[in-house]
Amino acid sequence: MINTLHKLFKLALIFSIVITGWTSIVLVSNTKFNLEIKELISKMYFNQKNFIFNVKELSILLLKDANYRFSENNNDIIE
Repeated sequence: MINTLHKLFKLALIFSIVITGWTSIVLVSNTKFNLEIKELISKMYFNQKNFIFNVKELSILLLKDANYRFSENNNDIIE
């Protein structure tokens, strides 16, 4: 199991390195698709940023829900 996870991690790391290197080379060489690549990278960044904010909001809502349910349980016990 550990060996499989290690191989998957290694594959993801190599893929990321190849994509990063390839993108860097294309951006430096000012190709025809330079603007489109920059726009796509921008979209990727904003999606990642939104994902992090959404996880934060989800965590807050889950905590509110848990607090509400616990307070309801406490009220039921007291009554």
